[in-house]
Amino acid sequence: MVGIEFENRSAGPVKATVNMYREKLNRGDSRALRTRQIYSSEESPSSRAKELLLARKDEDRHEESGRAADKVKTRAETELLEEQKTVTNLKALIEESHSKAKSKAHGSEKLWKHTRCEAARSMSARNSQRYHHHDHRQVMNETEIFEQKLSRLKLDVASVLEEKSQAEKEAEASSLKLASYSAKVEALRKEIEDVNDEQMLVELARIEALKELGGIETQGEKEASIHMAAMEESRRKIKEINEEIDRSKDIEARLAVTLSDIEVLQVGLSLATNDKQKRGNDFSAAEEGRESAVAYMSSLRSVKEELEQAKKELASISKEGFQFMAWLDVIRNELNHVTEEAARLKEEKVDSTVQGLNSKILRAKSKLEAISAAEKKANLIASNLSATLERLKAESETREREKKEIEEETSNIRAEIESTEREIDVTEEKLQAAMMELEEARASEASALEKLGILMERTARDRAAAAAAASRQYGRTSASAGNITISKFEYDYLRGRAGGAQEIADKKVAAAQAWIEALKAGEREISMRKGLARRRVQEMRVHEEQKVYKMERSLSSKNKAEEELMNWGPLMVTDRNKLETWSEHPTTVLAADRPPRSPTHLMKKLSSTISINREKSFSSPARGFRVRKSGSPAAATRLIGRSPSITVKRRKKVMPSISKLFTGRSSKL
Repeated sequence: MVGIEFENRSAGPVKATVNMYREKLNRGDSRALRTRQIYSSEESPSSRAKELLLARKDEDRHEESGRAADKVKTRAETELLEEQKTVTNLKALIEESHSKAKSKAHGSEKLWKHTRCEAARSMSARNSQRYHHHDHRQVMNETEIFEQKLSRLKLDVASVLEEKSQAEKEAEASSLKLASYSAKVEALRKEIEDVNDEQMLVELARIEALKELGGIETQGEKEASIHMAAMEESRRKIKEINEEIDRSKDIEARLAVTLSDIEVLQVGLSLATNDKQKRGNDFSAAEEGRESAVAYMSSLRSVKEELEQAKKELASISKEGFQFMAWLDVIRNELNHVTEEAARLKEEKVDSTVQGLNSKILRAKSKLEAISAAEKKANLIASNLSATLERLKAESETREREKKEIEEETSNIRAEIESTEREIDVTEEKLQAAMMELEEARASEASALEKLGILMERTARDRAAAAAAASRQYGRTSASAGNITISKFEYDYLRGRAGGAQEIADKKVAAAQAWIEALKAGEREISMRKGLARRRVQEMRVHEEQKVYKMERSLSSKNKAEEELMNWGPLMVTDRNKLETWSEHPTTVLAADRPPRSPTHLMKKLSSTISINREKSFSSPARGFRVRKSGSPAAATRLIGRSPSITVKRRKKVMPSISKLFTGRSSKL
């Protein structure tokens, strides 16, 4: 029973350490899973790096657990060796005590059988032997009990020290976690500050967009005022042309009056010639008629000359009128086209500005949504961190209380150890006194041993003779005849002690093998977790390398696009300068853009178109407009048509830097 109790107590701390180690591994796995769940709920585009860090932390933790398992294994092996040594020592002591007790009991039994005839002396000797034997057994039982208590106290002290070291390790781990959580809180604060900076940048971009919209509106108003001035000028020219047409009509009326006067003069001249022919005799009258005829002819010649001149002036005025009408049609068409182009360009500018502002607003909204989501996530993380901090504080307080309790228990155990040591000293003194009494008993038993030897020889001879007689009587073999017969008490005693010792040894060996198998299983599990963590780390490294390669490619393409935009920038600036100069001085820009042509060339072209199709005089300026499209103000409209793309490109050139900044901030997040 004593051996079984000691075996159970020795196997108890081994199982406790195995269970403690498994609980530690399960706790570490549960914490790792909890942290993974937290970070998986917080995944963003940069969650792969966090998983890589977590995998590295898991690998470090598994390595630490492997080292701890190795330490526990070595400690368990040393404890197992110490226990085996103590078991062997106890076995030796037990066997020695049992052999002594057996020899004493056997001697006392034989002495009792030998001195059965001597009543008084044998009774006194037997009583003294029984008394000494009982004292010896009592002392041995007390020593075994004290040894068991001492081993139990040693195991309790070892378990308390181990729990203390574990509590210290957990306190260090909690302090490290607290430091890591505080670092995470600082990082989150920095991210929140970055998000606020990004929000300020978005507000600045919005203000800049509003400024650009105001500039575009002012530019549109300026262009509208310029077009209105051009229309007023064209109206003034039309009014002047109408006045000239009215003057030409007055000249035509005067010409008709002069023609009627000429006809009257011709009639009077014919009448005068007839009178001259009738009269003919009167010389003076003839002379007067001749003079009047000469005067009339001179006046008629002058009137004809005036008439020819008036006809020429009328023809030139009519030509100029047609030319002015054609030019007015051209100007009217050009003005209509310019107004349409100006309205279209204004609409395009407004649409482009609205689209740009909408895109900026959408970008700002998405960024604000991301910022709000990040703020919510940060608040959740902060709440989780505060909860974990409170939990860690509570755990640290409980650990401190447990530490105090453990220290109190260790002090109590030390006091108990000291008391047990004092009791052991007292029992050792008692044992020494008992040993002295045993020596005296041995001296008294020496004489009895001689008598017992004689009795043993006699009993041996009697047993040999009886065995020979039995063999002769029953015809047994020589091998069975060589057996020695012992009593049932001796047989049962030897069999029970040997079986108990063998059973205890088998149980201890089985417990040690189970402990070794548990350690091997833990090592295999740790190695498998290490392999999984390494594979995961390799996969994440490959994924991160691919991601970095894609980011580098995108950055290189973005840089190339920015370089192209920088190369196209001067051309855009020159086109915009041309547009601004045309809006200020349209005639100079048209003259610079088209080849120089003389006014006579334009007049010849207009006169040719009028002479070819006089009936289609209103459609001929359109053909002239189509022929002169390269030199007409439509070239300026083509420049105006390019201006929205110029402004949009310039805004696009400004916007990539802001988008690049936003993408950089989001990648940091």
